[in-house]
Amino acid sequence: MALSDVAEIAQGAAEERSFARLDGRPVVGFQVQKTRQGSDVTAERSVREAIAKLRKAHPDMDFTEVLSTAKQTRESFSSTLHVLIEGMVLAALVVFLFLKDWRATAIAAVAMPLSLIPTFAVMQLLGFSLNGLTLLALTLVIGILVDDAIVEIENIEKRIEAGLSPYRASLVGADAIGLAVVATTATIVAVFLPVSFMGGIVGQFFREFGLTVAISVSFSLLVARLVTPVMAAYFLKPKPPGHAVVERMPGFYRRTLDWALKNRWKTAGIGALAAVASLGLAATRPIGFQPTQDAGFFYITLTAPPGASAAAMEQSVAAATRALMAQPETHHVMAVVGDGNALSEAILTVVLADHRARDTDTFMRQVRPLLRQIPDVRIATQTGFAAADVVITLTGDDPALLTRTQEQLMREMAALKEISGVRPAPAPQGKELVVRPHLDEAARLGVDARALASVLRVATIGDIDANVAKISQGERRTPIRVRLAREARQDPQVLGALRVPTLDGKSTPLSAIADFGFEAGPGQIVRQDRRRRASIEADLEGVTTGQAFAAIHALPTMRRLPPGITEVAAGDMEQTQEAFGGFVWALGAGVFLIYGVMCLLFHSLFKPITILSALPLVALGAFAGLALAGLPITLPVLIGLLMLLGLAGKNSILLVEFVIEAEKAGMDRWTALHEACRERGRPIVMTTLAMIAGMIPTALGLGEGAAFRKPMSIAVIGGLVSSTLLSLVLVPAAYEFVDDVERWLKARLSRLVTARSPGDDAPIVETAPGKALG
Repeated sequence: MALSDVAEIAQGAAEERSFARLDGRPVVGFQVQKTRQGSDVTAERSVREAIAKLRKAHPDMDFTEVLSTAKQTRESFSSTLHVLIEGMVLAALVVFLFLKDWRATAIAAVAMPLSLIPTFAVMQLLGFSLNGLTLLALTLVIGILVDDAIVEIENIEKRIEAGLSPYRASLVGADAIGLAVVATTATIVAVFLPVSFMGGIVGQFFREFGLTVAISVSFSLLVARLVTPVMAAYFLKPKPPGHAVVERMPGFYRRTLDWALKNRWKTAGIGALAAVASLGLAATRPIGFQPTQDAGFFYITLTAPPGASAAAMEQSVAAATRALMAQPETHHVMAVVGDGNALSEAILTVVLADHRARDTDTFMRQVRPLLRQIPDVRIATQTGFAAADVVITLTGDDPALLTRTQEQLMREMAALKEISGVRPAPAPQGKELVVRPHLDEAARLGVDARALASVLRVATIGDIDANVAKISQGERRTPIRVRLAREARQDPQVLGALRVPTLDGKSTPLSAIADFGFEAGPGQIVRQDRRRRASIEADLEGVTTGQAFAAIHALPTMRRLPPGITEVAAGDMEQTQEAFGGFVWALGAGVFLIYGVMCLLFHSLFKPITILSALPLVALGAFAGLALAGLPITLPVLIGLLMLLGLAGKNSILLVEFVIEAEKAGMDRWTALHEACRERGRPIVMTTLAMIAGMIPTALGLGEGAAFRKPMSIAVIGGLVSSTLLSLVLVPAAYEFVDDVERWLKARLSRLVTARSPGDDAPIVETAPGKALG
């Protein structure tokens, strides 16, 4: 008997288990990823050079670049460079408007590049790259880099206006402001260093961010203390005789300050009211992990029932591609179907045109209803991180109870307007061939488990390549695969008639030793911390993750989870909790370090409390700015709040340091406070406006990556406005409070301290051995 009499023999390709389509056309696709140490831009350039060679070697083939994420890196770098330059120009313009001297403006402006260049050198030594976070750090500090130079040059210019020569004014001015400049820079370093030591995944990202800020402001201190006074001594011009100017305090400000100092309790009440108002504004803002960004591409997952055929997936992918290509914003749709084992899932990469009417998030939300009209598939959209917008994860030891809870929660979530596309993860149960051997009968007939498994494997998917015979065709060896026809594999009667060999050399039908059929079974079993896990995914509908999670946790099932079922953080929820927890730790550590640094610099445990009293004032303007702009509290907003802590402390230090030195010189407290506000008011306003000017290009949302930087800039600008206006009035009043408490405690605790004797502070004179010391 010939083999062809009992079997169909054909030579062809293996059964299709994956395929790709670009804009509906069959293609062979591939992707290239850079190494960990590699550069996105360099990798992109190298790939394009290689593709150019392939295109030249194979002119009959068409090569199409579907997507390059390095494009975002290049555009973000270019945008950051423009923002840096614009910020430098605007900050220099602020200096010129106040000092009205192009020489002083040039000296202050030079401080920015002189601080940035060595920063790049240290970043290179530490192995940092110009990535999104280091570029964000440089954008954030551009206004700060000029602050120290502004304070120095303003102080020197003030003495030149009073009649001193530039050389003498540089010596006197730099000496008078030195401690304040060192203290303000130490404050910003103390705020940002803890960010570098945050734990978790978020902490790994922000290590480079915190260190970049600390390094750049440290170099700005060196420039302000070493370069700016020297340049001022030899570059500034003396004022002509009779040009001496005595700076006066504006009348409105003087009257407001007098009222605040005379009504300390009312002033304290205003400060407390501002703090409460900031908490109220914060409560009105939704919370999210990161702002919605216009990436220009997104992913769509099409999930079909288990066992879906290639023809069915081809039809579904074609329908989705047609719906997407009908939109004017769509540039390419790349579909990859199957993973080499099953064809039940397809990933569509949707690339949008550069010039489009709708942003990525709006486009994604508006095409979902169109795609969900495709029958027999489940549609899910994913962001650039290829993750679902919302993930709720439940764990438990009882699989049945866990499944019932998951299904009940899905029904409740489907009714929420904040989300759409509610779906289980992993995929729902699908039908599979389940074989249950009759152990007693199999043992009686002499059938072992290996023989049973071998028959089923050969009949359904064919034997593995290592076991099958091969036919030689020249230098190629083609495997010979034996299996049942597709129709027979789905027929239980045909499967039951299969003969299974026994140990005595005979055979018995499969139906005699086993029950089998197509039953529902889990696609995969997932565990977390040794407990069964079930997740629910969903897409956001124009709200933040915080708003969506709040609505989900208000559902009856989430409020009363069954015993044994617990929720664990996952996805954006886990990252948000990790990020907010890490930043709360960083804020606390920053405040503690600010206090410690100020105690060391001012030799007092009480005076630094005055500086800390200004820190809550930044929140009022920050949250008010977010409310006016309609923005949520996200990760960049937390970064902005960190920066505001350092800037608010900076303004307070300039005031408190002057008061302390004036009181040491014999001036009474009331006069010292007025003189501090008169002398340091202008540099405080100048540095604040320079910082705001440096942030304006970012706040306007210009360029690639602006969606991430914009909330941070708006929060910083709002916080600067509120903290500057309030600190110029509230900090002097707080100083009176703290100073009174310190004097009260000194009077009562002085008897416990040994007083110094006359001559204890005299210089120490070296004496020869054997002589009396004195």
